[in-house]
Amino acid sequence: MSRRLLPPVLVLAALLSDSSGAHGFAFALLLLAIPAAFVLALDCYGDFLESRCSVIRPAVAGLSLLLLVLSAALRSPAVLGGVPKFAVSALVITLVLYAAISVGSLLPGRALPESV
Repeated sequence: MSRRLLPPVLVLAALLSDSSGAHGFAFALLLLAIPAAFVLALDCYGDFLESRCSVIRPAVAGLSLLLLVLSAALRSPAVLGGVPKFAVSALVITLVLYAAISVGSLLPGRALPESV
């Protein structure tokens, strides 16, 4: 359960840190969120391989991981001039995708046909 909860919590904490002006702390939280998001994507892919979900959930988890890496790259110390707005927007989109994963896992899924 904590594997699915940790990435959104870290992203939300990074977003709140960004809004309060602690951009360095937000960057550190993003660097912590990337491995957690990778574990979540692998967990979703494992669920797909065991036929517990469709291919949409691992694809959304992979897309959110891509957005996290993009946001961290855009706000890296090598970029001058503050945090770009797209980096913050990527965090908001990532939170929306994590909410979609959570809602999708709560909905009852249809049974996938077994191969004969």
